Amino acid sequence: MRNIRNRLRNVSLKHKLIIVFSCFLIIPFVIIGGTLSWLYMDSNRNMILDAAVDNNNQIAKNIDTSLQPLLRLAMYPERDQTIFQIMRKDYDSLPYPLYERGRDFDTVNGIIRNSMMLYTDLLDSAVIYQSTNHVVVGRSNNGYMDHRYLEQEFYSEPFIQTILQQKGLVVPVGIHPEKLMSFHDTPVVSIGRAIVDPYTKENLGLILLNIGIDKLAGLWSSIHFTEHTQFYLIDEQKNIVYSKNPGDIGSAAANVLENRKPAGGGELETREDADNYIITSASEVTNWQAVTVIPKQELFSFVDVIVRTIFISLLVLLALSILASIYIATSITKPLSALNAKMKQVSQGKLDVNIDIQHGEVGRISITIDHMLQEIRRLIQRIYDEEQEKRRLELLALQSQIRPHFMYNTLNVIKWMAKIQGATGIEEALTAFSSVIKFTAKAESDEVTIQEEVEFIRNYTNILDFRYLNKFEVEYDINPEVLPYKTLKFLLQPLVENAIFHGFDGIPYKGKLSIRIHREGEHVVIIVADNGRGMSGADLEELQPGPGSDPMNGIGVKNIRSRIELNYGTDCGLWMTSTENAGTTAKIIIPVITEEERGDCNESINRG
Repeated sequence: MRNIRNRLRNVSLKHKLIIVFSCFLIIPFVIIGGTLSWLYMDSNRNMILDAAVDNNNQIAKNIDTSLQPLLRLAMYPERDQTIFQIMRKDYDSLPYPLYERGRDFDTVNGIIRNSMMLYTDLLDSAVIYQSTNHVVVGRSNNGYMDHRYLEQEFYSEPFIQTILQQKGLVVPVGIHPEKLMSFHDTPVVSIGRAIVDPYTKENLGLILLNIGIDKLAGLWSSIHFTEHTQFYLIDEQKNIVYSKNPGDIGSAAANVLENRKPAGGGELETREDADNYIITSASEVTNWQAVTVIPKQELFSFVDVIVRTIFISLLVLLALSILASIYIATSITKPLSALNAKMKQVSQGKLDVNIDIQHGEVGRISITIDHMLQEIRRLIQRIYDEEQEKRRLELLALQSQIRPHFMYNTLNVIKWMAKIQGATGIEEALTAFSSVIKFTAKAESDEVTIQEEVEFIRNYTNILDFRYLNKFEVEYDINPEVLPYKTLKFLLQPLVENAIFHGFDGIPYKGKLSIRIHREGEHVVIIVADNGRGMSGADLEELQPGPGSDPMNGIGVKNIRSRIELNYGTDCGLWMTSTENAGTTAKIIIPVITEEERGDCNESINRG
């Protein structure tokens, strides 16, 4: 099992897709196609077989329906008083027996031809026989009649005795030769009934209605299921009444049908052997049996053709589907292979690779990867430029720290000399200036605490206050919470310098400088505002250290913006608003930075 799994893992994506597609196609085709074919074949077989059974039953019903009028005709002699009176006569006791018999014969013949023979087309001939004188008192035709047969054999025929024994009940007579009124002993079937005197219950004679086989065959001869379907009509004596083969008529059904002989009695049955279906239906009137023998191969030949057609169609569709799955798998894996080759080049450091796949899902992925590579190249260039800018700024800051170290040591000497000589004001100014120089000379890090930055600003403004002789005042509003937080060194000094040197220059009133620092969520907000002469929009854009600026201000406002964006991200920065003669406000936003945590404004926003 493990070896099989390993082999499956090593199979290429193309072959996996072909296998999966083929499985999803073959399995449903086999299950659904096989099931539908079987259901179709089974349902159609049953439907065709049921139709054959219904057809055979209909033949039996047609026989019963056609014979019903003959059953009523068999009762005609008892209901017709003329015939009934003739049946009661004893011609031997009459004075003129031949005359009476001839007259009655003509009378009965007229009734048979004009009343009975016109009643149905199925009737071939009719005979009324009188038992008292053993004579035929009427028949449907005046032609040939075998008198010898009438005198010697007719009355003793088994079917005649059976009719007489039934005492007025209708008796269907199976296949037998018509010897009385036929030259060639034509085979017929008959309906017979004894004519009984209702008062004495004596048999007066009988009526015999003969049906020709050719007329009877019209009830089923137009119905054929297949070319070699065989139909047989079998009488109550199990003899063949009808068959396509004239030689079978009158023969015993057992000899003709052999192992296909029908069920006994009046049973309705459908049986089958190796080659045929044998369908048997019984007549309710005559107890005859309609037997249909249908070859299986012919009965279901159309169904077999349909099933073969469906099966071949399914195989063709399956083959086409597998070819389509191979094409789809190839169309998917070929671009993926090309993409994989390109990505190998990217993994080797070739970021200038151009992936030129333009179509389909892989094409869209390729376009996305192209965009990603362009962005990576852009970010690499940006990082390179930012590092170069950082190095330039660090070099600038380092250069600005060289002179403060020398001046700091020199000012300490001058301060001690002022102290020895008792020049207190000079001593205080030098002390503040020394602190400023000391802060400037700190090179451990580019970051200081807000408390250190504020202390530097206090010393710096004190020095400027000595210089400008109380021309401005500084107001501090600092939340103690923010004092331990980290900030960039020299972040406020350029803003304070611009406010005092430029904002308060030439104003007729005392300048006020406000420094407010507080926390807002994950950010520290620093606001430096003055009530100086303000600036125009053009001045705001051009705000930077000029050639005549104080050498201490070697960093500048634009430098502040660049340092904030480089260190804290583009969502932090410096924003300035100003109106001429209405003062200037600078707003700085930096992230909250403690000793344990350092972040940038983008991270702060994401956390928020």
